[in-house]
Amino acid sequence: MISKVLAISAITAMLLLSGCDNEAEDRMITQQLLDSGDFDGVISNLEGKEVKTDEDNLKLASAYMDKAGFSTTDLVSIISSSDEEDAEVSFASFVTDIAENKDEDTLDNLQKAIDYYSQIVTIEENIALSPNRVISLEDAAEEEGIDLDTNELFLGLAYIAKVASVLSYMGDVTKLEESGDDVNLLASGCAMAKVYAANEIPDECASVNYVGTTEINGVTYSPIEVILNNGNGETYNLLANETKNELVLTDYTTNYTNENGITTDYPMPVKDENLTVLEALLDTLNGAFNFIESAAPDDVKEDIVSYRDEIDSNRDKTVSVTELTNYLNSEMAK
Repeated sequence: MISKVLAISAITAMLLLSGCDNEAEDRMITQQLLDSGDFDGVISNLEGKEVKTDEDNLKLASAYMDKAGFSTTDLVSIISSSDEEDAEVSFASFVTDIAENKDEDTLDNLQKAIDYYSQIVTIEENIALSPNRVISLEDAAEEEGIDLDTNELFLGLAYIAKVASVLSYMGDVTKLEESGDDVNLLASGCAMAKVYAANEIPDECASVNYVGTTEINGVTYSPIEVILNNGNGETYNLLANETKNELVLTDYTTNYTNENGITTDYPMPVKDENLTVLEALLDTLNGAFNFIESAAPDDVKEDIVSYRDEIDSNRDKTVSVTELTNYLNSEMAK
């Protein structure tokens, strides 16, 4: 594992210290801010620039990752958290480790890191190519000193940290690797199936139904009531959008309190009322696996592929709603 961490650290240092000589002083100041942990200082120095270099974007992404509580070396350490050759580190244990560091700003900070990493990865928009010559994307990246694989790896790590944070809003993710059910995760899986795969609702869901509409902070939602097949008869409430084609990401620990000060049965949408489970979880999860598999060192890649294979039952390299729901349910049943 230590070789993976050292490799990622070296790559990060080379990228952050590369650039034009005439900007050396500014670069050094920003680098000192990063090294000292003054992430707000880095953001303040760079975010207002009208034209950002790829080095600027990388430093901003690094600052937001650290603000979220996850440096790239932290994430590689968590992915491979044992030096034993035959040790298995499950996706469930990875999610648990990540979720323990989450706070109310984690998702926002991770998304900003993803946005800045994406500016580097979307290299076609960052490199002005002369119309009089033909040059490959890879050659253009080399001319500009940009390592496509490394930036894709960083982006994938940011994605997978976001996935873990999103799952922790849906239930107690520590139960994914401990014995015992978490009813909120199970209910979230039932609601995911209801919205995105209505013909494949798992057996663990005794009843999953839409029940009218409700309004939260001026936004109309379609509540979903879930009863599980665990015999306790309790109802678990989640929220779809008004047109019932998206499940909204909600915080299972916090119910909405209306303008009259009455706490309702409905959970509070997370931050952005339009953040959907499909976008925040499924699309992000598949993006994480794809970026890391294409760009990571072989030993890191093996860990990530094993994570995906835990969930991707048909091995088509894409995690579907049904596969993720079944994975959550199977982990709960251990």
